[in-house]
Amino acid sequence: MRWPIIAVLFVIATAALSAQRAATYDSERQVRLEGVVTRVDWVNPSAFLVVDVRDPSGIVTRWAVEVGNSIELERNKWTRESLRIGDVVTVDGVPARGPVRRALARSIVHKATGKRILTLSAPRAVGSARRAPAPRWPDGRVRLGPPPGQTGYWASTGANALFDSMAGSIRMNDEGLLANLSDADRVAPMLPWAKAVYLHRQRTLLKDDPITRCMPPGGPRQFQMPNGVQFIEQPDLGRILVLMGGGNRNWSVIYTDGRPLGQAAEVVLTYYGTSVGRWEKDTLVVDSIGYNERFWFANGGLPHTEALQLTERFTRTDLNTLRYEVTVDDPRTYSRPWTGGWTLQWVPGEEIEEYFCEEGNTP
Repeated sequence: MRWPIIAVLFVIATAALSAQRAATYDSERQVRLEGVVTRVDWVNPSAFLVVDVRDPSGIVTRWAVEVGNSIELERNKWTRESLRIGDVVTVDGVPARGPVRRALARSIVHKATGKRILTLSAPRAVGSARRAPAPRWPDGRVRLGPPPGQTGYWASTGANALFDSMAGSIRMNDEGLLANLSDADRVAPMLPWAKAVYLHRQRTLLKDDPITRCMPPGGPRQFQMPNGVQFIEQPDLGRILVLMGGGNRNWSVIYTDGRPLGQAAEVVLTYYGTSVGRWEKDTLVVDSIGYNERFWFANGGLPHTEALQLTERFTRTDLNTLRYEVTVDDPRTYSRPWTGGWTLQWVPGEEIEEYFCEEGNTP
């Protein structure tokens, strides 16, 4: 039996990695492995294979291969019987950063049969819904959810890095990593200590990102998560629930019953803060305070303190499009308030699926 050399190809990956994996894998490289499956671990939040790869000199190296979370595997019709111990496979994937032998599989082919037993596709296309006006409630107010009797949710378009809109164009990837660190001053008006923290996180390739340990994605980060986001409007209760298809099954609450926001010193500090919303024509304006410092409020490693205040604006211009804009005000971190944002696209006919990622359970 022939055992080819591990081939590391320095090419751009065909699909962006999820935020959950951002600090682990290098999206600008690929790896091909061929070897014997010696172990299959169905762990939360992802399943793993252990593959022993032998080079031409006979040296065996052991690789841990992540094969996806439950949602991805279900879409690919993967079951516990898809692969057995002792099977020889060819894996094409994305390698981990650093010297560890770990990869994220993009495809797996059974060597003996030639059958492709796994192909993790790029995130499904969004924005393909029919063109139509934004749905509305009987009183004329815009709905953030689906039209009556239908289903759907919002998905990020990928162009969702957060930076000061006054900066113009800044080159960074989907993880928020800058193409040029000299652009750090343009990302946001950071105070010296904040810029030092930001640059450290950038130079260490986001390896300390709390999201990789299944910590809740507070602030704008909840709208950057894979698998989408859903608004459950409950006008009779005076609130809107924001459910996420990624993260650790948490949700945030926006109160729309007219209550005051209050003072930061009065609220319990949490990952999602305390939020109140009001409608300005077709835009939901949400003010939030009371954030703790245990999370990164956006991808790329932007810092914040407990003084963080956010003003978020959600504008549904039609059935398919939701414009998200956020103003960041944290005088302990930034020299002035600043605003950024992106667009979310509607995925019709589906509900967000339950995703399991719990703190401390990552492999």
